[in-house]
Amino acid sequence: MGRDYSIQSLQRGMQVLDAFLEARRPLHLEEICTLTGLPKSTAFRIVINLLQGQYLVEMDEGYWLGLKLLRMGALVQEKLDLKQQARPFLEKLRDRVNETVHLGVFDADLRVVYVDKLASLQAIGVMMSQVGLTAPMHCTGLGKAMAAFRPEEEIRRWIAAHGLQPVTRHTITGESAFLEELGRIRRQGYAVDNGELEEGVRCVAAPIRNDAGQVIAAVSVSVPESRWSSPPDPTLVQAVLTTARQISEAMGWENSGQ
Repeated sequence: MGRDYSIQSLQRGMQVLDAFLEARRPLHLEEICTLTGLPKSTAFRIVINLLQGQYLVEMDEGYWLGLKLLRMGALVQEKLDLKQQARPFLEKLRDRVNETVHLGVFDADLRVVYVDKLASLQAIGVMMSQVGLTAPMHCTGLGKAMAAFRPEEEIRRWIAAHGLQPVTRHTITGESAFLEELGRIRRQGYAVDNGELEEGVRCVAAPIRNDAGQVIAAVSVSVPESRWSSPPDPTLVQAVLTTARQISEAMGWENSGQ
């Protein structure tokens, strides 16, 4: 029998939030008790904690979902919108360059999460990337393309906490060298992964911005070493940059020289 990791107080808190999903309107305490089956004293304690955490707000009509949940929902919606908005441009890029295309975002710990992947019809061998899997920030084109536009102090804190662990013999493992790499990416507008995550696989990646101009994702093209030129083919680089710009514009970004 598997271990039970349930936490009763947390489960009851989720019951209260689920009651609002069911009712789809503000609720008074008595209604919360009716919908959840919780004693009034228990429901009251949970509601107070949810109010303090801004997960609920108190209104004349009762309690309602708070700003914290709204912000969380906006993050989820942004990711869903991103994949939906990006897909046509990713398909066009894949068909144009006939190589494998990725879309990635950061998780809370600055690990790259693969949101979408369109495989090349050409042979590329086994590639570790899969939708939903994560990869380190410092040794991926996607990660470097996004990290270059984060505050340097945030990147320094990340390095202090995690280090720049070698994944292949090409991985950048020195802090100064990595920060110089990010500066180069900011200047040229795109990142290159020279086999830093997988031996024999090269990559070009560019950042994607939202309507506020913030970098929220990146798009990349992965190429086997046998089809790679150094420096990377300008046509390939331009195709990635164009796709990143098109997705950014679809997300509401207006190019003002950023």
